[in-house]
Amino acid sequence: MTNVTVLTTFHKPGMEQYGQRFINSFAEKVDKKIKLLVYVEECMPDNPDPDQIKILYAKQVLTKLNEFKTRWANDPRANGIPPDNIKARRPRDWHKKFKWDAVRFANKTYAVFDACKNNKDSWVVWMDADTYVHADWSYENFVKFLPNNAWMCYLGRGIKWPECGFYGLNMEHKVAHKFIKKFENMYEDAENGIFSLEEWHDSFVFEEVRKVVQDKNPQARFYNISGNLINGEGHPVINSDLGAYIDHLKGDRKEVGKSTKPQDLMVERTEDYWLK
Repeated sequence: MTNVTVLTTFHKPGMEQYGQRFINSFAEKVDKKIKLLVYVEECMPDNPDPDQIKILYAKQVLTKLNEFKTRWANDPRANGIPPDNIKARRPRDWHKKFKWDAVRFANKTYAVFDACKNNKDSWVVWMDADTYVHADWSYENFVKFLPNNAWMCYLGRGIKWPECGFYGLNMEHKVAHKFIKKFENMYEDAENGIFSLEEWHDSFVFEEVRKVVQDKNPQARFYNISGNLINGEGHPVINSDLGAYIDHLKGDRKEVGKSTKPQDLMVERTEDYWLK
């Protein structure tokens, strides 16, 4: 049997806007054999099922995250302001702060590092807290996304960085351990790690590390859930097979509570949630 731990994280505004809704939907719709870890920041959500869901205080358990935030709190590079050489090279988008906001996205990455180190389960799966589980998700249908012969599953977007709202690491595979070690070192040795890259939000760093690790282990299989459907901009979660079970309210979709933009769905979906 493949044991699975899902994890997520959110702060108080996130809890109020989407996080509580996510964990409620998880408890209601996801098979009880799938467990959920929630790393919370300055908040305490209601726990609808303590047997399935475990709440952890990020400030208490993520020591390295606290140290990272303290170390880089006053450095503009780590808080959305790229250095002058990047500004000169990228006049069109250097003002898009999220691409260089390492502190903001470190909550997510350090939660993943912690879960991978401290869980004994076969697979550790990240899900963004702005996810909504809209349909019953059996254990059998969940683990279809986690093939035993793959070291990772993720949502590729071709020439663009992947959609990291959902990805999984097979902790029974040695390449997954190599990946998580290098991924964490990119943050722990930031001067020679994330700040040596062209961008340093978590999805960009994730993909740079994945490519390096995969190139060094060419025989190791990874599973791209989105296949070749998305190449660049797009909404991989809901257009992949995951869309049968979850919606991803990325960006301003949180305000509506559903992915309803005309360009969101590229495939025909037949589930009740999408037909409403």
